[in-house]
Amino acid sequence: MPPNPNSETRAYLRIGKRRLRIPKRRGVRIALGVALMIRGVLPPVGFILLPPALTLFSIDIPRVRRWRRRMIVRLGRRRRSAVRPAKQNLT
Repeated sequence: MPPNPNSETRAYLRIGKRRLRIPKRRGVRIALGVALMIRGVLPPVGFILLPPALTLFSIDIPRVRRWRRRMIVRLGRRRRSAVRPAKQNLT
């Protein structure tokens, strides 16, 4: 959700145990997303920083936002189907 400049509450992004305040300015959000993306592909942290980078990009870039929402729906459906017990054939 994009930060609302008129409200007093600030938006935060959680990365592990840390909370990162999402900047109000679009250019800063995109620069931070690029920095997280570059750092996410370098070892030793690996792919841990890629989801926060995509989340920051999804605030400003509609195509990334749609892709992220589709992925959340797919993962939710998979999780639901994995939790649901299989039906047994009693005949």
